[in-house]
Amino acid sequence: MGVLINKKRCDNAEECPCILGCPAKAFYYDKEKETVAVHNELCINCRRCMITCEAGVVKVYRNEEEYKKLKTEYDDDAMTVEELFQDRFGAVSVDPKYKCDVKELDNLIADANKPLLIEFYNENEATCLVNSVPIRKILEALENKVSYRKIVVKDLLQIDKFSIIELLALILIDKKEIVYKREGFVNAQDENDLLDEIKTFNRNTKW
Repeated sequence: MGVLINKKRCDNAEECPCILGCPAKAFYYDKEKETVAVHNELCINCRRCMITCEAGVVKVYRNEEEYKKLKTEYDDDAMTVEELFQDRFGAVSVDPKYKCDVKELDNLIADANKPLLIEFYNENEATCLVNSVPIRKILEALENKVSYRKIVVKDLLQIDKFSIIELLALILIDKKEIVYKREGFVNAQDENDLLDEIKTFNRNTKW
């Protein structure tokens, strides 16, 4: 009896709900390896980790046969760590080059020499990487005509001039004017709808 984690799809965040919610304290964060880890000998097969894992990548096995089946499933998963760890709409920032402090926002807009796509998000409400939409795909839907920045917002009052009432939020600014806005969480299952919306905007709008 024990637990397997699909490391190809796990954020390995220190705040992982599996760590916080395991009643047997079997889950822990290995700071040396910077990864979520498990003391399998402590597992009591309550399966709470499977319920709380937002990415659905944690599974409990009860015997050797189930272990081998899970191990094969995870080994054969086509996802790669490199594909997972990229900046995504709705998840925490990965690449420092995209990060911008909200205090720098006015200067960022004033100095922009091309249209600017800005994502506002709250770290406490950010989802797992695997559940979110790659920014790369959003930029491609805009034909890579924009610069992109990702900004943490602790209070909506910090960005009240943009009339945003819900995070997550995307705004596209061209010539210092908002030409596109999208508010609310979009998960990976809704990825195609979001990309189609952006492609339609890009196709039908002169900006």
